[in-house]
Amino acid sequence: MTNNSSNTNKDKLNKLAADNSIPSEIKNLISKSLSRRTVLAGVGGAGAAVALASCSSGGGSSAENVRWANWTEYLDYDEATGENPSLVDFTKANGIEVSYKEAVLDNDEFTAPLLDKLQSKKDIGYDLVTLTDWMTARWIRLGYTAKFSDGSIPNKVNLQASLQNPSFDPGRTQSLPWQGIMAGIGWNSEKIPGGIKSIAQLFSPKNKGKVVVLSEMRDTMGLILLHLGIDPSKDFTEDQFMKGIEFLDKQVKD
Repeated sequence: MTNNSSNTNKDKLNKLAADNSIPSEIKNLISKSLSRRTVLAGVGGAGAAVALASCSSGGGSSAENVRWANWTEYLDYDEATGENPSLVDFTKANGIEVSYKEAVLDNDEFTAPLLDKLQSKKDIGYDLVTLTDWMTARWIRLGYTAKFSDGSIPNKVNLQASLQNPSFDPGRTQSLPWQGIMAGIGWNSEKIPGGIKSIAQLFSPKNKGKVVVLSEMRDTMGLILLHLGIDPSKDFTEDQFMKGIEFLDKQVKD
């Protein structure tokens, strides 16, 4: 790819990010792509991993209390009691309270405000954080996490072999997987009883104004690239990625 092509694509992204007719969640996704144009490599599968923050002392944590930041609806919830049964059972069994917050809505948006504290090894307000594996890998690489005590996690031996030694954390000393997941399409079965089986169907004219996308670039752009016949789990060009951005922009404006 030539420098001219790269500059042209960057100009396109800047123009799209500044377009006030584009919804904020789409502009947010496009803005992220300005600095992470090739970050989607390896996006075919993703998983959420729990990591132990390396700077977790001095801000309310103790041996009797663990502060955990997680995604929404990742843990069982009893509407009648307003409690998380798993956490209640954990506290009963171990005597450790859990200060639990559904604080993660987006990997980048959760991490960005914490960077100064992470880099200076200050308390971030959490002892455990649940992030997608690619962001977990970044935290580990940059020294933002601490090693688990295997003696405190006896069920670690139950991990499937395929999950025991990821390249970013051999031996799973600083992270543990919650679940392996794939991005996909969800729909209201009462409104669309036949379901949606493709991106083309999702963005059909009859669904105009009724579609939302995730701000996580890997999820949204990964699906769009697949729709365009581009495998996001392998190397792809900046021009191919721009085709995905332009496709999404067209759906918003049409």
